[in-house]
This record gives sequence, structure tokens and C-alpha cells, in this order.
Amino acid sequence: MSQFACKEFSALDKELKDDLLECYAEAQVEIEDILNKIEDEGFSFEKLDDLFRSLHSMKGNCSVCFLDPLVELLHKLEEIVDGMRGRYITYDYQLGALTNVILDEVGSLLQQLYKSHGADRNILDLMQVNLDELYAMENDSVRPDKAAQIIKSIADFKEGTLGNQKNNATLLITVEYTEAQQEDIDRFKALSSKLNRLLGYSPERGERILKLCLLINEELKYPEDPVQLSAAAYMHDMGMALVLKFEEGNPNRERAISSHPMVGAQLLHKHEGWDHAVSIVMAHEEKFDGNGFPEGLVGSLIPTGAFVVSISAMFIDIVWGKSGDEYKKSAMRAIQKVNLESGKRFPPHLIEAFNRAARKLLVAKSQ
Repeated sequence: MSQFACKEFSALDKELKDDLLECYAEAQVEIEDILNKIEDEGFSFEKLDDLFRSLHSMKGNCSVCFLDPLVELLHKLEEIVDGMRGRYITYDYQLGALTNVILDEVGSLLQQLYKSHGADRNILDLMQVNLDELYAMENDSVRPDKAAQIIKSIADFKEGTLGNQKNNATLLITVEYTEAQQEDIDRFKALSSKLNRLLGYSPERGERILKLCLLINEELKYPEDPVQLSAAAYMHDMGMALVLKFEEGNPNRERAISSHPMVGAQLLHKHEGWDHAVSIVMAHEEKFDGNGFPEGLVGSLIPTGAFVVSISAMFIDIVWGKSGDEYKKSAMRAIQKVNLESGKRFPPHLIEAFNRAARKLLVAKSQ
């Protein structure tokens, strides 16, 4: 791997370098928040000005600390955002997603320089060349496609550097059930499909949630029995069936929503042999910081499987939406939103496992 170094940066006091890393991370969170607000609330030039200022501050900090190769890359990103301010580059979701990907990679290079005094030149050059090309394009309408291509090329490059293997691990994780378990799982799958259809989701929502649950569980080195996790993935929202009885604004509807984990757990408890799956269903709306429901459990009191099911459902619902008929180009946004819940809704180590699993999904989707 070809590397570059920033000797003046390496020679700085550790306290100063620590401060730079902290400021970079804070600016990155600010930028992610701005981009999420653009997606959620709509585009505005005021938000774009905030984005430009955060980028400019980030670049300035790196410049002061002698990180010239990173400064050059951030400057090109800043020029693209400035082009949006000047209205000769049109803001598009893909450009926002690319901004977050680039900043993630710059952050990774910064960590490499901090820890080992050298960083990967190949990924730096790949990003620089592509950003130069994107900025220089005369046809603004094709920039979003170019941004999507750059995101894919970065993902492909990173997969190639991880042991030079193109994701040899299969995304299809086989779960072995007994005959009795298989009968129940088939029943749970059918119930999930029917409920999701009634709730306005795709009937395949349960399958997608289960697939991601199993991938995350694998990344975590199997803290949960895949058999029990499978049942919980299909049955976790079953208590929402009661919500369908009440119209919006009816106080009984809110009570049904808040009690749906208990109702779902009770329904699953009627089937023998699923005790741990029941505990997962019961706790899937709990939060790591104690602000969930129905019991307000905190941290390790919540089963790992409950976090796995909750994080999988959150990601799938953002990416696929209600209909689930067509894969949205919002995977990066979904990943950002999940990561913002680190230490709040989900424990940090689970976020890391989710990111590894999500990367596998994105690479498989792009192939």
C-alpha cells in the first residue's frame, strides 16, 4: 500500500493533535446533521451556508496542523459546495451522501496519520481525482450519477484492500431449525407478511429485517441464538395489530403503540420453546440510555437481540420506506441516522457491528 506522511503534523504535541481530532469529529457531526435536515426539512441556502462554514472550519483546522494533502481534498469538496451556493451546481441527495463518505474517509486518513504517521495514498488519490472530475463537469445534470459512481468506487476500493477479496463472506446465513421450529417459523413468517401488508409496508419487510439481524449477529460473533433471533425478527411488531383498530388521534391508539411490545411478547409466548425470543420482542423498543419503553431498561439489562432487531428495523424502514417496492437511494442517510443513535438508542459496539454488516449489503447491492 502506497503511503503519504505529514511530518510536521506528526511532530506536533499530542494534546494539539487530540484537539484536532475532536474538532474534526464535532464538525463532521454538524455536517451530517445539516445534510439530514436538508433531506428531512427540504433544501435551503441558509442550510447550505451552514454546511460551507463547517467545511471551511474543518479545512482551516487541518491547514493549521500541516495536513496539506487532506486540505487539498477538503478544498475541492468546499469548492463543490460553494458551487451550490453560486447556483451553478444543483444540490442533490447523492452529492450530500458523497460529502459524508468523503469526510468519513478523510477522518480515517487522519486517524492513520495520528496513530502510525502514514496514511493510504491510493484512496486519497482516488478521491481527489474523482472530485476534480465532478467539479469540472460542464453538464450539471450528470453530477448526481457521477457522485453515486464515486461512492461505489470508494466502497469497491475498500473491499479490495481488505485482504484483496471481493466480500467472500456470503450474505445468506443459513439457520438450522428442528422440524417443530420450522413449522413455527413458517407460521411467524406468514403472520409477519400479513401484518406488514396491513400496516402499509412491503410483505417482504420481515425477510429484510431478518437478513440484516443475522448479518449483525454474525459480526457480533453470535451473542444470540440465530433460531431465537429469527422468531423475534418476524414477531417483534405483532402487537401493532391492535393499533389498526384505532384511528389517528384516538388516545387508545397511543396506548396500543406503547404496549405493543408486551402484546407481541404475549402472542409469541403462546408457542412453546421461544422464551428468549419473547424477551427480545418484549425489549425491542427499549433504548440503551433508558429512554425506551415499556420498562425503561438501561444498557446491559436489555437483551442484545432486542438492539439487533431494533437497529435492523430502523435501517430497513428508512431505506425501503413504506411500500418497499423499490430500493431507495438513501442507504447512506439511513446509516448516518443509525450512527447518530450511538450511546443513545443503541450501544456503540453494536453500531460498529451494524456498520460492518451494512457495508456488506451496500457492496452486494452495487455488484
